[in-house]
Amino acid sequence: MRGHIIAAGVWLALIGVGYVAFSRLGDEKSPVLGCEGPGGAGEIVVGAARDGHFYLDGAVNGVPVTFLVDTGASYVTVNARVAGRAGLMDGTAAVFNTAAGRVAGTIARSRSITAACVEIPDLSVAVNRGLGDVGLLGQNFLRHFEVVQTRQELRLRYR
Repeated sequence: MRGHIIAAGVWLALIGVGYVAFSRLGDEKSPVLGCEGPGGAGEIVVGAARDGHFYLDGAVNGVPVTFLVDTGASYVTVNARVAGRAGLMDGTAAVFNTAAGRVAGTIARSRSITAACVEIPDLSVAVNRGLGDVGLLGQNFLRHFEVVQTRQELRLRYR
């Protein structure tokens, strides 16, 4: 009986170690291809994250942001903390229809939005005070690209 308890303990420990290892591997962002060359990206290729979404590191007015590519969002959207650091607090009042319902916020002008290695100047940015730490990369940024999405890959071809 004691041998069974020890074996069960060993198996539970192995399962726990495996869970932690795979959880940490899943937290890593997929590599972004197309930003390696010195001439800028003609096409950016992003692999799907473990949750099936596509994420890009970027910045709003130089303030770092991780963006979720959201083809259903009209604007690049950030939370109030990022907006404050990026100097976007003086915007026009707006109401956004989101998956969580109607949300009050503001729309402000940015100097630049960067995602991966591509910078687009002078875009409107929505400020949603209820948004989490991940910003949304919306259509006002994505319209500068041909967007091709498959299950495991997103291609942004610069127009």
